[in-house]
Amino acid sequence: MLFSVPLVMVGATGAFSAKHSAAHAQVSARPWCADAIGWKKARSRLGRIVKVKARVVSSYYAQSSNGQPTFIDLGRKYPNSGRLTLLIWGRNRTNFPAAPERMFKARKTLCARGRVTLYSGVSEIQLGHWNAGGRMIVP
Repeated sequence: MLFSVPLVMVGATGAFSAKHSAAHAQVSARPWCADAIGWKKARSRLGRIVKVKARVVSSYYAQSSNGQPTFIDLGRKYPNSGRLTLLIWGRNRTNFPAAPERMFKARKTLCARGRVTLYSGVSEIQLGHWNAGGRMIVP
């Protein structure tokens, strides 16, 4: 399985920078969110870490609920149990450059990586960080 890791260069010399810039260019040449599965396949991967690429159908910040969760539904809208829900807890909202429900509005395609679980009959992936280098949401 391939995981995205952002490249960070600190105090590099010219030769080191050129070498790593070329390597970064090769990595960047890969299609965005390569090797991702669709939202429907997530349910068959329970317990596994997957990368999902899908279109958002709805997003909601439950500010007054316990834990202040943000729900991002893929494939089907709540309350349809066939959906895949991405869950971001309130304590993790500061790990995103903007409010997750604004970053991931309906009809926007996103990429996320995390472990698939089942909560009340709905496939779910809990996430906590925005990986700007990989342009995806990660645990």
